[in-house]
Amino acid sequence: MKQGKKTRCVFLLLLVVAVIFCLHWAWKYYRLPEYPDRREYKTIEQRAEKALAFARRHNMNEHYVLFVDYSIPSGSPRLFIWDFHQKKVIARTYVMHGSGGKSTDKKPQFSNRPGSECSALGRFYVTKAHGNRLKYSFRLKGMDIDNQTAFARGLMIHSARWVDTWCWKKYIPLNRNCCQGCVTVSSRGMDYLWKLIRREKKALLLWNYCSIT
Repeated sequence: MKQGKKTRCVFLLLLVVAVIFCLHWAWKYYRLPEYPDRREYKTIEQRAEKALAFARRHNMNEHYVLFVDYSIPSGSPRLFIWDFHQKKVIARTYVMHGSGGKSTDKKPQFSNRPGSECSALGRFYVTKAHGNRLKYSFRLKGMDIDNQTAFARGLMIHSARWVDTWCWKKYIPLNRNCCQGCVTVSSRGMDYLWKLIRREKKALLLWNYCSIT
């Protein structure tokens, strides 16, 4: 009887742990769209005016812009969609970084070199062209000197189930099969971006940066 009671207690404990884990994962995964905290919001506000001027200069979208702050841990949403008209963030989602160079899950290394498998910083033109293997994607053209190989490298915005699975951790583990420098987002985030980017007539600007170096 004592052994049976002990087994039931262990089972109930494991069940409680599993329920807590599932609730934690669901809370993190399903909280898009939402607003960032004030520190993150400030770094975006500081770049918004420059982003709008750049978009106008290059005949790009003047309603929305995408920002990715790689200084934020990958287990927190760090792709932000800014609405120039409302002057606020309207949504955000998770982004994992490339596994190349000396990148770790905690700290990405950035590179413009083809074959580096690193994420790249700077401003990008979000095209409506799709990848050869990943049709549910948007290829990127680099618009700065330090990211001009982006299109040739095949960098794009796309989703990966890996991000969905591991977004509950503070840092999403690296996986070169899922990200070799692309802006790899959650499935839910990609659903949101897919509708937004396809709907807009003018191409969106994507600005990748690291606010803390």
